[in-house]
Amino acid sequence: MNTLLKAEGMVTPSCSKSHIAYTFHLHRECRELHVAFAYEPKTLADEQLTEELIREGLGRYLPAERQGAIGDGWKEYSPLNNLLTLSFDDEDGFRGAGHRHDPDQHLIITGTEASPGLVPGVFPRGQVTVMINLHCVVTEECRYRLHVWEGGDGL
Repeated sequence: MNTLLKAEGMVTPSCSKSHIAYTFHLHRECRELHVAFAYEPKTLADEQLTEELIREGLGRYLPAERQGAIGDGWKEYSPLNNLLTLSFDDEDGFRGAGHRHDPDQHLIITGTEASPGLVPGVFPRGQVTVMINLHCVVTEECRYRLHVWEGGDGL
């Protein structure tokens, strides 16, 4: 196992709808790339804040004449979850995106196979970018860990 990148960080709701890019350099082509990605917490546990955020969203997107009829209907949209996903680029362009809801993932790209959403093929020498797509952060803070390595299955 040859670690290419290890990173961790913390994001907040103000980071929603943004991206964090990590770039590393391959000194030779890479035939097998592994990625372990995890974030926590997944779910907003505060029910009062959950109701407040859902009502705010419904108020923004529902026509005014339907807003009074919400009552306890907000519960249909509960729980609220953080959603962080990954996408990949190399010297030849886009290598795919893994838009999964699982907060703990192991992705792989080899010359002949890849995790769903990712494009199989050897990574050429040069730069590789792993993008963390912060679709939605609803908890006060959300911590993430990212580990990228070449070859072998060494979690």
